[in-house]
Amino acid sequence: MNQLTDVMIYTKVKLSDNQFNEISHRVKAIEGVERFDRSPHQGNFILIAYRAGKVRALTILNKFTRLGFNASLVAM
Repeated sequence: MNQLTDVMIYTKVKLSDNQFNEISHRVKAIEGVERFDRSPHQGNFILIAYRAGKVRALTILNKFTRLGFNASLVAM
């Protein structure tokens, strides 16, 4: 199973541009992550497209928490 899947992650605090760029770079480095965008209206909602056969949503969420961000998985 290698289909493209989306996940939405909510961060408790709206990320600054520097924080967004840092986490974006780190998450995009995970094999299987294809796209990383933030909602233009709600800066603390992050939409990530990934290959379900290569990476799990929990792995992506764990990257946020390991970097010190208070984040939750809110939609798949």
